[in-house]
Amino acid sequence: MNDRKLGTIGFLTHTSVAVLMTIAGLSSVSAQESADAEKLFKEGIFLREQGQIFNSINALETVLTNDPTLQRARLELAVAYFRALNYEQASKQAQRVLDDPKTPETVRLAVLTFLAQIKRDEAALAANPHNFEPSISLGAMYDNNVNVGPSGTTLPGGLVLTPGSSPKSDWASVLQAGVTHTYNSPLVIPFGQTPTRLIWQSSAGYYHKGYVNMTDFNLTALTFATGPGFIAPNSWRAKLNFQVDNLRLGSEQLGLYSSVAPTATWQLKNGELTVDGLALHKRFDRKIDDGRDSNYFSAGLSYGHLFFTGKLAAQVGVKGFNEKADLERFTNRGWEGFIGANVAAWTNGSVYGRYSYRTARYDGVEPIFAVAREEFEDRYEVGAGHNFKEGLMKDWKLSGNWVRSEAHANVSIYTYQREVLSVNLARSF
Repeated sequence: MNDRKLGTIGFLTHTSVAVLMTIAGLSSVSAQESADAEKLFKEGIFLREQGQIFNSINALETVLTNDPTLQRARLELAVAYFRALNYEQASKQAQRVLDDPKTPETVRLAVLTFLAQIKRDEAALAANPHNFEPSISLGAMYDNNVNVGPSGTTLPGGLVLTPGSSPKSDWASVLQAGVTHTYNSPLVIPFGQTPTRLIWQSSAGYYHKGYVNMTDFNLTALTFATGPGFIAPNSWRAKLNFQVDNLRLGSEQLGLYSSVAPTATWQLKNGELTVDGLALHKRFDRKIDDGRDSNYFSAGLSYGHLFFTGKLAAQVGVKGFNEKADLERFTNRGWEGFIGANVAAWTNGSVYGRYSYRTARYDGVEPIFAVAREEFEDRYEVGAGHNFKEGLMKDWKLSGNWVRSEAHANVSIYTYQREVLSVNLARSF
């Protein structure tokens, strides 16, 4: 899930560390606590700091039921409700402490600051239940193997491929535009001990890659996606995405892809662990693609880590896949892995590099070659980007990258090299 799209939720659940540390460190307002009450009080705070928010609330509520005058416990309860995203109860408990004439001035000041934080979060949530984010990207690219022509043109028995099958290069323009809608629900869903916000994201997009000369390879995609998301602040987030892609190649309808993709990410110290899956149905329309209709499934695991206070980000991941097609020669299974890094190289600018490896084994034999296809691919990518923060280009991002693919197979027509150089200018509104 895109961090910028989740920024509203992140802001709503942001806790003022200074305020909460002040409240958590308050001395006892009431000195009449019994030993049992003190033990339960400490247990409530411990449970809260361990992430067991709802158990913490129950413990602190019990303390106050036995002695409603324990304002220190009431303040800790207010913090627990705040972390449970229950702003109404957090405000109510904090206000009761503020209304007590015995509350010291130093404590009163901390409570007033805490109440202001609650009101800001409530106001932001009420003001931004719906967020629309249009975006556009314009680019150009050079592709030295548009038709994915093989490195060799000679087949077994001395057969030679036609000249049209050899690699062809061309320039292309790329246009991408879309809009994303995010609904930030005020509903809080308890997942075990974790309070979770519900969001719903939908998007519609248009993509077109148009070549100057080889127009038969122009690619146009219309995409619609929707699905719920769940955000547990400072803990985890998850999303279930339903998507449909309508594809055209050149002047022909290529096919329709329909997919369901679940994703879950856990926040760790200076890192994130992500598990994702994909169930995809490919339906092709062209006569030449008969037998390629398939069901594709994959599952992956990746980890990202920040170094040097976020100036360097590194990520590594692996994924397994299985595709069952109508014809055996298109049915395949395999795995792929990647490693990459992104460096903040200058103010508002970064460079990145990525290497990926993919291998697949097919079931059916290839015509003419009479063997089942086996292949692997190395892919290298480097790029850079700059975000403009002022001037005429304010809020635009300029980026460029170079990608080299090297495919190797026991069937020569699937062995090829390809390089793509591209540059684009993008903005979200």
